[in-house]
Amino acid sequence: MPKPNFYKNLSDLRTELKKSLKKSPEAEADQILFHFLSKLYPLKRYSDLYQSPLTQTYQPKADLVQRVFEIAEQRALGVPLQHLLKSCFFFEHDYHVNEHVLIPRPETEILVKCVFDIFGTKTSGADPIPFLFAELGLGSGVISCEVLSHFKKASGYASELSPQAIAVAHQNLKTVVGNDWQERFKIATPATASTGFEIFIPFGPFDLIVSNPPYLQSTDEIESEVLNYEPHAALFPNGGAASADPNFFYLNFLKQAQRLLKPKGRVVFEVPHERAVNLAQEFKNHGFKSVQLIPDLT
Repeated sequence: MPKPNFYKNLSDLRTELKKSLKKSPEAEADQILFHFLSKLYPLKRYSDLYQSPLTQTYQPKADLVQRVFEIAEQRALGVPLQHLLKSCFFFEHDYHVNEHVLIPRPETEILVKCVFDIFGTKTSGADPIPFLFAELGLGSGVISCEVLSHFKKASGYASELSPQAIAVAHQNLKTVVGNDWQERFKIATPATASTGFEIFIPFGPFDLIVSNPPYLQSTDEIESEVLNYEPHAALFPNGGAASADPNFFYLNFLKQAQRLLKPKGRVVFEVPHERAVNLAQEFKNHGFKSVQLIPDLT
């Protein structure tokens, strides 16, 4: 590890830090430095690190240098950066994450944007639209948090099997939605890993069903970092069984869609690209007249 007093300024530290990072070194160096320095300085975005006097005037302290390179060493071994920093920025907020929840992906921001487009974006002076929604697989809570934060009159329910994930979601709901989040949102615990959307029937019907459910199968292209560090129960249906039907939760929803949705209710799912066309046809076969596939970032 480089000596703590080696760096005269932030630029020198960033240059050396990039050498220790293998995957996206520039972006990850910025994430690491921003994570620590935003607690000390009023930084709002990564570019603030290099468009302020901080670049030349800040002399990195020994404890910060040590911590930064400890993070880099663990990252070089394959540990997800979000787990090391215990945080991940998603859509409009910084979220707490750990090894018990799926790391939020930029692609899932498209899912949230779809909900915003359906129910209207923020407009000055407009009266918020009240609606009731349900999310299967709460995880860290990023989807429900963004919906509740954006639409002040929305209320909802979510299901989540993992008590560790629920603890993470509680923290994010309090931070993003507010201390009174429980007045608008309830979390139900499924009886088993194969419990699906039937858990919501007593609380509906709903204006919106939204979910990024477990949908992988063992033959899909999956990065080793994902398999090694992220919870399999959030990746594969039925509690993380790689042999499970990857379409399980989509088909489970379709079996009870009429009991879950209001007459003009909407459904927004994240789906695997390998099976997207077939899933769209399944929805049409079950009476959905307007089915749209929306490409994600890749």
